[in-house]
Amino acid sequence: MQYPSRNWLIVLLPFLALLAMSAQASKHDPMYVPEPIEVPSGKGFDEVRKVVRKALFDEGFSAHDIASGDIEAKRTKSGKNGAYSAVVKVRFDSRTIRISYKSSDGLYYDATDNTIHSTYNKWVRNIEKRVRRGLGAY
Repeated sequence: MQYPSRNWLIVLLPFLALLAMSAQASKHDPMYVPEPIEVPSGKGFDEVRKVVRKALFDEGFSAHDIASGDIEAKRTKSGKNGAYSAVVKVRFDSRTIRISYKSSDGLYYDATDNTIHSTYNKWVRNIEKRVRRGLGAY
C-alpha cells in the first residue's frame, strides 16, 4: 500500500505561517495620540468635566475621577477571541483637554513600536470627536 506524499505540507506550512503573521500584523497600527483639545473661551471647568464624562460614557467607557481635572476611564469588550480592554487618562482644565493611553489588555500594545490594535485607535478618535462636538471645538 502506498501513502500519499506529504511534501505538500512542507510547501504549505511556510505560507500558512506568513498568512498568520500578516493577519496578526494587520491588527497593529501606530498608536493614535490626539493633539490637545483647546477649550473654547467661556467654557468653565465644570462644563468641560461634564462634556468629557459624557463623551466617555457615550463611547462605552466607565469613568472615575482620580483627582481634580484627572479622569481615568476603562472600556471592556468581548470578542470572538475573548475580552479585551483599554484604559485611558483624560487630563483637563478650562483651557485644554488631553487624552492619553494608560494600559490595555488583549489589544496587542507594543511599547517598542508604539503600536496597538486598531480598535483602540477607533475608541480614542471617537472620544475625541465627541469631546470636540460637545464643546463646539472643531
